[in-house]
Amino acid sequence: MRRLSIILLLIGICVGPLLATTGAQEVIPLSDPIYQEMDLLYLITGTGTPSASRPWTKAEAQKLLSNINAGEEGSTQHALYASIHQTAYESLRWLFPDEFALSANLDLSLEGYAHHNPSYNSLGRWNYAFPDRKPLARLRLDMAISDFFYTYSDLQYGYGLYTHDDVIPHLADDHTLVGALIPEASTNNIYYIDGSTPLIQYQKRFANNLIPASKHFDFQWPKRAVFSVGSGHWNLTFSRDRISWGNSRIGNFILDDHIDFHEYLRFTAFSNYFKYEALTVFFDTYYANEPHIRMLLAHRLEFRPWEKLTLAVSENVMYKDDFLDVRFLNPSFIYHNLHQESKFNAIAHAELAYVPVSGVRLYGQFALDQAVAPNEDPDEEDTAWALSLGLEVARPLERGVLSSVWEASMALPSMYRRDHVDFLMIRRYAGLGRTVHLLDYIGSPYGGDALVFLSETNYHVPSVGTLSLTFTAALKGEIDMYTPSIGGTTDYGAVLFSQNMISTAFCATLSGKKELELSLSGIERWEIYSSLSYLSFGEYLQSSHTFTLDSWDLQVVLGTSVTF
Repeated sequence: MRRLSIILLLIGICVGPLLATTGAQEVIPLSDPIYQEMDLLYLITGTGTPSASRPWTKAEAQKLLSNINAGEEGSTQHALYASIHQTAYESLRWLFPDEFALSANLDLSLEGYAHHNPSYNSLGRWNYAFPDRKPLARLRLDMAISDFFYTYSDLQYGYGLYTHDDVIPHLADDHTLVGALIPEASTNNIYYIDGSTPLIQYQKRFANNLIPASKHFDFQWPKRAVFSVGSGHWNLTFSRDRISWGNSRIGNFILDDHIDFHEYLRFTAFSNYFKYEALTVFFDTYYANEPHIRMLLAHRLEFRPWEKLTLAVSENVMYKDDFLDVRFLNPSFIYHNLHQESKFNAIAHAELAYVPVSGVRLYGQFALDQAVAPNEDPDEEDTAWALSLGLEVARPLERGVLSSVWEASMALPSMYRRDHVDFLMIRRYAGLGRTVHLLDYIGSPYGGDALVFLSETNYHVPSVGTLSLTFTAALKGEIDMYTPSIGGTTDYGAVLFSQNMISTAFCATLSGKKELELSLSGIERWEIYSSLSYLSFGEYLQSSHTFTLDSWDLQVVLGTSVTF
């Protein structure tokens, strides 16, 4: 670590006096406050809703910011605008001749975790879990040439999905299949993790992110790797990064950021009134007995006919084949007309956001996985769709913005599931001497057969910090990714909670983050953060109309992060 610090210091001494460049094709990570602040700025000014297809490049963020004036100095609008402007136009650290620019940063984070109930020992039983937990150290490197080219990579030292001491279950011992992803678990030698797998890091009453031995560290890096080229109206990116489509706080139906990263090729073209996106997401298939490729082909059209209304539609198809047919890569194709059930599963998706007056936003999403068209057999396949609706209100309050969100989301049991190709994912995580696979949904983390409600109140002060209070209540039926789907209609049909038991989950979280003002040279940013969560899980039996509270837990997180 000392040697690394000396190298960074020497670079700073050599090139620090030089001016810096913009690097307009830099892709802004989804964890950056610019997304929350841009949403709030658009909302309180009644300007509508910025693009919900994220992440943005700095060039796109600059264009979005150009739709709004800076406001009066000293106002909340001006503070938000200034904070966004600083991020969108921030230069890389050092400039060399011929418009080449470079940044190198070191992030050091210290986190502590405590909870009451050791039986809350899995990803699904912690509110602050992988991938939210930060590594002990992360080195970031950015490079850019003018405002046309940008690339980024990182390496980190921290805990990963699991530790070397965890006992990881064998898939075939617990389940017969994982949807169409793994139709016969007994034929695959897979050790797996899902939301209920016990893991040592979550069982401990007191834990931290200080790794006692290198055998525990996360081999899955870089976590972000970005290659980006473009101009003021378009961008082409080949990335390993988080990606998100939609405004949902519960979970977006097509692409959601609860996953630590996706690997994708993405093209966007944007103006003030229209955004076009063509996307290909590549998935791991090394788990399979028979070699094949599997990727998500998607295109999205986002319209802003007038400033208060944003409408987006997309067509998304999961493509599985033993060879790549390049005909299917045409982003202007109508994927639904491919008519090859054994290779494709298509989902249509629509998003709407409307700001009728300043400070009020109505938004929603609808995803259609399967429906019966005219002249089709109504018993051929179950209807499958998902819907979310939300209301957000915000108003300036002293130096910041006070906002509240109320949202509801539901998905029918057959959502994401088909007998040949479905919208599930599996990813390898390498460790010392073994490989473990994570099973998850690409879209909403709750999957199908789910009804979820959320209420969230935030107070955000630009460049200072955020205080949040969030309540989430979820009802989950018995249909999940391990439930067999044999094609055609099923005994659970297209009705929520068709089986007897409904699992319930409740979470209340008070969290805060504070940016510290520093006069120390060499430190770019220092923040402290914490959260207090109450979680409970129970069961409701429809046959007897009885509810049982199975367990509860209190969880505390304390952390600080310094960027050099």
